[in-house]
Amino acid sequence: MRLVTITHCFPARGGGIELVADELIEQFVRLGYEVEWFSSNTASAPQASPGRRAISVPTWNFVEQWTQLPFPIWSLGIIPQLWSAIGRAQVVHVHEHLYMGSILATAIARLRRRPVIITQHAGAADFDNRALTLFYRFMTKRLGKLMFPAAAGVVFISANVRSFFAQQTNTRSRLIFNGLDSDSFVPAKAAQRQALRSRLGLSPQRPAILFVGRFLHKKGLDLIQTLAPLFRQADWLLVGAGPENPSAWSEPNVRVVGRLPHHELAAHYQACDLLILPSRGEGFPLVVQEALACGLGVLSTDEVAAACPPASQLIRSVPLSERTTERWQQALTALLADIEYLDARTSRSQQARNLWSWQRCAAEYFALFGVVST
Repeated sequence: MRLVTITHCFPARGGGIELVADELIEQFVRLGYEVEWFSSNTASAPQASPGRRAISVPTWNFVEQWTQLPFPIWSLGIIPQLWSAIGRAQVVHVHEHLYMGSILATAIARLRRRPVIITQHAGAADFDNRALTLFYRFMTKRLGKLMFPAAAGVVFISANVRSFFAQQTNTRSRLIFNGLDSDSFVPAKAAQRQALRSRLGLSPQRPAILFVGRFLHKKGLDLIQTLAPLFRQADWLLVGAGPENPSAWSEPNVRVVGRLPHHELAAHYQACDLLILPSRGEGFPLVVQEALACGLGVLSTDEVAAACPPASQLIRSVPLSERTTERWQQALTALLADIEYLDARTSRSQQARNLWSWQRCAAEYFALFGVVST
């Protein structure tokens, strides 16, 4: 079986969608697929390995430079190579419908009579400019009405994203939650956790609050900037990279770790007390799943908490409509005082690990690919 995968960026960029695509491709190769992965040359491509090959597409990236919204413009010179690859494939797997590469690959697949599966990770997005928010929501929904009927199936990674596109009753849509590396993302025992805190320079007594993600305004970096000085009794660790520069805040209790290889994240989840993610326009972020699997408490929005109903009771949330410093300060104060919640690491991890695995996730895709390719 041959598969073509389309993403807007490669994992070296540090985004969650790309990491999900990378994990799925690894699973598909183990299940016997040969995968050709097309993505923008905005980040370095993964090295080729048996069963998988990555193709970097020449790209213009001025939209992200202007707006922080990643929207790579692919060179049309890639069309002959994409045409040939799709012609060899039994299935085309597109991550996100919004991007030029996704639209181009879907159009070619239709012409070449190859089935397309679209995995939709994101739905709503909130910008500081209300007019831009309304325009984005209108356009992404409008494009969905054109793209989703052209696909043999549409996979939503969260309930809130499927609801945003009003696809609950579409018989060709389904929910498949992202998987989890249950071997790497596990809770640490008490002695191991103290050793990790010491290695990372964290105090044994002070609470440690972790952020993992792209350094973007939509991820809530502005809220974290205002909250950190209000909680000087806590250490704040920021893992990631992007156009925002939290190093410039010069807050003594904030440490910018920078971007880490994915396999190194587990130690930070295990060492810290709480993951904070005050972002907007999320599906169900992989970092939330990984943090929960390591036993970490999570403070995010009601949007994220509603994304995976079976996991909603594991997450503490603030209504997206109440996005103020005062409301988040109240929530964080209450959570840091909730010792019972913070200490429930083992039970939280067990529940998370019972819900998600990459093997189970890939098997659901594998079954879907088999149906649409016959």
